[in-house]
Amino acid sequence: MEAYCVPGGREFQRVYIKVHGYIALIICLLGSAANSVNIAVLSRKEMISTTNSILTALAVADLLVMIDYIPLALHIYTTIGSELHRNSYGWAVFVYFHSIFSQTFHTISIWLTITLAIWRYIAIKFPQKNRLLCNKRNTNLAIAVAYVVCPIICLPIYFAMDIQKIPNNSNNDTSTIELNETSKNNSQDLDLKYAITMTNNEDLLTAIFWIYSVFIKLIPCIVLSILSVCLILKMKSSDRRRQKLLKKSALLTNEGEKARLKEDSGGGKRAATGGGRTDRTTRMLVALLGLFLATELPQALFGLLTAIAPHLFQECYYSFGEVMDLMALVGSAVNFVLYCSMSRQFRNTFRRLARKLLPLQRRTSELGTVRKA
Repeated sequence: MEAYCVPGGREFQRVYIKVHGYIALIICLLGSAANSVNIAVLSRKEMISTTNSILTALAVADLLVMIDYIPLALHIYTTIGSELHRNSYGWAVFVYFHSIFSQTFHTISIWLTITLAIWRYIAIKFPQKNRLLCNKRNTNLAIAVAYVVCPIICLPIYFAMDIQKIPNNSNNDTSTIELNETSKNNSQDLDLKYAITMTNNEDLLTAIFWIYSVFIKLIPCIVLSILSVCLILKMKSSDRRRQKLLKKSALLTNEGEKARLKEDSGGGKRAATGGGRTDRTTRMLVALLGLFLATELPQALFGLLTAIAPHLFQECYYSFGEVMDLMALVGSAVNFVLYCSMSRQFRNTFRRLARKLLPLQRRTSELGTVRKA
């Protein structure tokens, strides 16, 4: 496997790392603004629902991940912080914090996405039990469990790293994680450096690789793939049934039979409207799951490969680590686009909120009122 990562992987990293910071900053800034809007819109009184409660908690986790990544991108991957001492003890503490914080909240985001998929599957597969199983109490409990259990799942990562002094001109062994390849090349400071080091406990490292690749990445991807297929099949089944009922309704002439047919199909216009809204929500969720799989599945497969062959962590991970970070950031940033494009209620609520918050809109509205008076 080394032939695939060295020297091609290192050469790719040297080229890509020059632009990674700026691309990541743009995504994080736009994504932070988008997730802030998501939280503001989804938490409005008229938007309150079990699905939107999970989406709000998901937006909070994604927002925290992006806010945490901004100083890292500024300090390590751009020239903005090049005059600062990147190997200082304080910076090593932040990198240690970032490694734990970002992984924990990204894991929370993953499991909230799974919760959302399960809730949606119950809603369309067992509609008669939806209010009982997916009520507000159970939804809040599921969100709380994600925010409490995920840090526990990530607990081994807390004990796998340490901050150590790296003497000048020392040859670091394979257990040392340098803060960044670029910072080492650009730094002119020959003083003592601080770096994040991995534990020498091979059993703990192996356990971490398996937890990361299997429990945090691969299992969620498998579960979401299965749920996505089930949701798609259920949507197609509902569409076929609706089309079949419409054709039968067009052929019937007896009003009594029409009324009975409407009752069987869910109550006429009200049911059709509700069914359309349900389908739009389900399609939005399927799009969200597809985006998640596109960004997370490559990381899951790479993590599994690393767990099977741990030496690839040093040989290959650092060559493509920034690319995988970027994919995760993109997945956390574009939910706003999905909501706007697929939810009319979200768009309308967003417009009303924007009118209240924009001073220009407010002044225009007041001026129009005065003229009418």
